Amino acid sequence: MSRSVVVLLAIAVAYLLAACGGSSEPAGPRTIRVPDDAATIQQAVDEAHAGDIVLIAPGTYAEGVHVDAAGITVRGEDRNAVILDGGDKEQNGFWVTADGVAIENLTVRHFTNNGVLFTRMGEDLLQQVETEDGGANTSRDTVDPSKDLLSGYRASYVTAYDNGLYGLYAFASTNGVFEHTYVSGHPDSGYYVGQCKPCNAVLRDVTAERNAIGYEGTNASGGVYIVESLFTHNRLGITPNSQDAERLAPQGETVVAGNRVVDNSDPQTPEIENGYFGGGILIGGGERNTVVRNLVTGNPDTGIGVFTLGRYQPNGNRIDGNVAKGNGVDLVFAPTGTTDVAGNCFAGNTFTTSLPRRIEQALPCAGASTLRRFPSPPRTPAPDGCLLYTSPSPRDLST
Repeated sequence: MSRSVVVLLAIAVAYLLAACGGSSEPAGPRTIRVPDDAATIQQAVDEAHAGDIVLIAPGTYAEGVHVDAAGITVRGEDRNAVILDGGDKEQNGFWVTADGVAIENLTVRHFTNNGVLFTRMGEDLLQQVETEDGGANTSRDTVDPSKDLLSGYRASYVTAYDNGLYGLYAFASTNGVFEHTYVSGHPDSGYYVGQCKPCNAVLRDVTAERNAIGYEGTNASGGVYIVESLFTHNRLGITPNSQDAERLAPQGETVVAGNRVVDNSDPQTPEIENGYFGGGILIGGGERNTVVRNLVTGNPDTGIGVFTLGRYQPNGNRIDGNVAKGNGVDLVFAPTGTTDVAGNCFAGNTFTTSLPRRIEQALPCAGASTLRRFPSPPRTPAPDGCLLYTSPSPRDLST
């Protein structure tokens, strides 16, 4: 073999070795420990790559964390002893803008906006969405629902309490799960899923208490499941709804099944402006929602209600097989003004009072409705884009 060939082979081998061994990316998933490997949670997250776990030791961490690394897990060693505290100064506990991120086994409290937020939307634009009153909202038009959705999120075994707006919040996000979580003390809603279609979102084994609203799903449509959970001592328990303050209205296709929605009438809870008090499950201008096999009791205004909200009329909602007792009015269908029944139906429920009277005969799920148009009692009109329902008249409530 000539000297020149030997030299060329040596150079080729050197290049191959550099290609195989010279990468700066980690060889496999790692566990980055806080504070052993990184002094702060943010530093650990900044070092993480897909598949890595950021593992947080017990302690109180005075920081807000921006997670923009896809496919990582942020996990506390002890749910009650790992505390992210905003000191009523930081905006968000975890602000997640990357796909496939999980937040697990920790507590988030005292942030001015949200405990855990999943969205690609920038903080400045998101703030506009949260503060505008339903008028012209230029910020909502900056997110293309077909391109800018965050995909894949999860919060498990997380406690969020006493934050300034929402506890666990998914906006313009899809394919997500909130499970085994607890939220309390929020002046907007404990859980929020908004502006997504399809959302493909599941809330299971969650607890919301002492929030203005337990769960709010504004313009959250398609594959939304709220199941086997507890909503208690909020001002309003659960409300899928349509509003113009966000894109993708009207809301539709949420399943609310197997939940306990009880005693939502605590005046000591934080209050939302133009909010509702004393309601269990309220559909506001939503379409094709299913409310099935829930226990709804002790809500002094309305147990399960189907309402108009703003310019959106309810359409095709099914209320089936629930136990609704001991509420101000157990079952309510009360659109504003006059409206077509539009396929809304009630069947197989256990209840005592309803509006209209004999609601399951008037609005059956099998057979033709005997109620073609429903003249509702006088109601305070809802400002467009504001969550405001008012109580139905107490007339005509016997079954």
